Amino acid sequence: MSCRRWFVPGLLLSLFAALPVAAQLPAVPLATFTGTVHDMDGKTLTVEDADAKSLPFFCTHKTRYFDGSKKIKSSDIKPGDHVSVESKTARDGEMEAVNVRREHPQSP
Repeated sequence: MSCRRWFVPGLLLSLFAALPVAAQLPAVPLATFTGTVHDMDGKTLTVEDADAKSLPFFCTHKTRYFDGSKKIKSSDIKPGDHVSVESKTARDGEMEAVNVRREHPQSP
């Protein structure tokens, strides 16, 4: 009975002791890609960069879409739109779109 009394508090103490180590892991910066939307089907965004290279990104329920600073829906992104995509690399090596920003040409 004595072992059970110390097991749970000891387990909790060891879990909390590990938290500061996990909190100190460096944040990986997002990579930014710009180009023209070639295709957008809800789960996949394909952007063609300046070198005509096709860049596929997968989108999740966490992907956010913007027009300037205004939030928009994914359905507002259309082929031909100029966008910048902030992405991170998923475990399987694919690029996950985190933020998609529709950009407008600068006025002279």
